[in-house]
Amino acid sequence: MGAPRRLAAALLRAVLRMAPPASREWASAVLRELDFIPGEWAALFWALGSAAAIFRHAGGAWRLWFTQLKSNGEERMNSKGRKAIGIVSGAVSAVMLVACAFGLLHLTSILFPGLGIVNTGWTHLLTMVVIPEAVFIAAAFVLWRSRRPIAAGILLIAVAIGLHVAIWAAIH
Repeated sequence: MGAPRRLAAALLRAVLRMAPPASREWASAVLRELDFIPGEWAALFWALGSAAAIFRHAGGAWRLWFTQLKSNGEERMNSKGRKAIGIVSGAVSAVMLVACAFGLLHLTSILFPGLGIVNTGWTHLLTMVVIPEAVFIAAAFVLWRSRRPIAAGILLIAVAIGLHVAIWAAIH
């Protein structure tokens, strides 16, 4: 047995292992028929064509399996789970916005030290509270009808930051 025939046999054995149950009997028959194909290269090309045909036949079964898997996943996640994911994604996006604002403020103080941004409190208040709160309220207003859980998550972070600022102002 030459190298092309060995490669053809290895290919068909791999196809047999990966084939779904509906195509497995056909793949087994193709592997047994390989011994009756005359010529090394003819056997390899025959195995390549057979593997392609088996994969095309198995594609329908794989597609059915994937759609069933997807529909089962959708049935498992109820409306409460989807709402929780929406609230968490809204809260995470709001926190990321505040982190970006803080990074921008810090980068500005490094790049332009002559402005004295580090020592002025109004820049912190403007950058870290006023602008993000305005963006939060606008985003929640826009998303409230179509993506209410995400808007609720954004508002949750807006209220948390507002409470933080109110407590800070009461202490100082």
